[in-house]
Amino acid sequence: MSESDNIIQELNTFVHTYAANSEFIRTTTVQQINATQAHLLMLLHSQSATNTVLADTMKLTKPAITKAIKNLITHGYVISTKDATDKRSVHYTLTPKGVKLAWQHEQSHQNLHHDISATVSNFTPEQQATIMTFLEQINHLKDNHS
Repeated sequence: MSESDNIIQELNTFVHTYAANSEFIRTTTVQQINATQAHLLMLLHSQSATNTVLADTMKLTKPAITKAIKNLITHGYVISTKDATDKRSVHYTLTPKGVKLAWQHEQSHQNLHHDISATVSNFTPEQQATIMTFLEQINHLKDNHS
């Protein structure tokens, strides 16, 4: 196996581990909150928001937000309230159950970021710069093929 293959394998392992540890929250044995829904909870943790605000913030379509929000409402994490002045506008707010889940997700993120920071601190500043350059270039590969 080439060194490039080893790097790709390690990147794949990291992506899968990151997703498993921070992006999905098991709430019961049969139901999961996906990454989009978990991030919506985190956004709504600070303040209520409309579908448009959530879509713009997350850079997703309004129908994608609507679908995710419907699931969160179904499971009792979010409530919807019509705007008092503009009856067409609906605001979404966390329930106490949603606040608890948003907090758990934020804690998961903080723990993983702490672990990554601890690992990165094992490298010299020059090595960290090389890692950063590599990641930036990897993240822009699709730009080079568009």
